[in-house]
Formats: sequence, structure tokens, C-alpha cells
Amino acid sequence: MGDQVLLLLIGFGLTSVLGGALGFFFQSRSWSHQHRVQQRDQMHEQALKVFEEVSSALDKRLYRMRLVFWAAKRCARAGADLSALRDALDDYRKTVAEWNDNLNRSLALVQTFFGGGARQQLEDHLYEEYSAIGRALDEFVREVSRSGHADVPVPTIGRRLTWLGHEVYALNLQMLELLQQDKLGPDAPAAAPAQPNATPLLQFGSQGDAVVALQTALARAGEFRAPVDGGFGRQTDEAVRAFQRSAGLVEDGVVGAATWNALSAGAARHPLARAAG
Repeated sequence: MGDQVLLLLIGFGLTSVLGGALGFFFQSRSWSHQHRVQQRDQMHEQALKVFEEVSSALDKRLYRMRLVFWAAKRCARAGADLSALRDALDDYRKTVAEWNDNLNRSLALVQTFFGGGARQQLEDHLYEEYSAIGRALDEFVREVSRSGHADVPVPTIGRRLTWLGHEVYALNLQMLELLQQDKLGPDAPAAAPAQPNATPLLQFGSQGDAVVALQTALARAGEFRAPVDGGFGRQTDEAVRAFQRSAGLVEDGVVGAATWNALSAGAARHPLARAAG
């Protein structure tokens, strides 16, 4: 009888311990699952706020650039009233100041929540094009403002702004898809390896080493006589158009693969000129 009672007590103790351990195990798993769900929901909520902030900033600056361009275009005729252009410029400059204040913060937030791929698209593609079009727009406004009694040719900024709008839309879609698929934070796509571009697309407002190479090539072709400064301004634009005319290319001022190839072919045909450069 005593042995049976002892066995019952031992069995009861083991059952209690085992039951408690199993209960603790399953409860811990439940808590861990709830914690992961909460973390995912918080990540999703924060990523959505980042998307709305970045998307709004991109759209806001793009629209202000359009307003400035439309106002400058109306003022390109001699004797036009510049008051509407000044108002558009004031609003645009405030937007640019706000943009610059949040530039690195926006990049860091996109990197954190949407990964290196989205950050690369924003920094290396969109930011660069915003800057290039902004420089072209500034130059157009300066020409309109000091033109006096002469008409000013209207550059192809409107077409570039339309293209930029499509690129902003593509980035918005990319971030929304990551939100929808819950590929956020550490699960977001990494940046793609940088690919060298032998024929960079250049146009009014571009700047940097590629523009230096372009100006040097145009000078060797006898079309560019201004200082080589790495800035694609009016003189570079005119030299590009003159070279495109002489080479039988589309005269659009855009330096793509066809123009680069024609410049390279011209340099190959004139090795003495290349050596002298």
C-alpha cells in the first residue's frame, strides 16, 4: 500500500512538473510569436510613414519645378511680366531648402526600411536627375530674367520633368510592393553592384567628370572653345547641337550612345588632334 502511494505521489509530481514545463514552453512560443507579430506590424507602420514622407517630398519638388518652368516659359517672350515667375521661384526655393534639410535623413530611412536597392534608386538616379534638371531650370530662369527685349529659346525641360515623374512613380511602386510583400528592414533587397557606364546620358544641367570628357571631346572636334569646367551649360549645349548637326545626328542636345560613338569615331579619324588635346 505504501509503495502504491509513493508511486502515485511520484507520478503526480512528474506530471505536474512535465505539465508545467510543457505549459511554459507553449506559452513562451505564444509570447514569442506575438512579439514577432508586433515587431512586424511596427516595422510595417513605420515603413508606411517613411514611404508617405519620401513620396510626398519627391512629388512636392517635382510640382514646384513644373510651376517654375511653366512661368519661365510664359516669360520667354520679350517684354513679358516676370512677377508670376518670381512668385513661383520663391515657393520653389522654400521647397528646395526643406528638401536639403532632409536629404541624408530620407536616404537613411529608405535604406533602413526599404533596403539598399531602393536607396540606390533614390540617391544615384532620382536625386542626380533632380539636381541636373534643377541646374537647367536655374539657367533658363537666369536667361529669361536678363533677356530684356529678346525672345529666349525654351529648352526641353518639360519633357525631362515628365520623364522624371514616371521615374518617381516607378520608385513609389517599388516601395509599395515591398510593403505589400513584407520585404522590409533586413528582408529588403540589397543594392545591386555598380555597373560602369561607358556612355553616360548627358544633357543641359549635367555636371561632373563625364561632362569634362564630353567638353574635351567637343574641343578636339572643333566645336567647343570655352573653358573645360565640367558644367553642361548653354555653351556646351550649343557645341553638342553643332556637332550633332555636322555628324548627321538628331539635334536634340542630348548626349547618348550615338553622340558618344560619333565623337569617338571622329577622334579615331584624327589621331594628331587627339594627341594635341
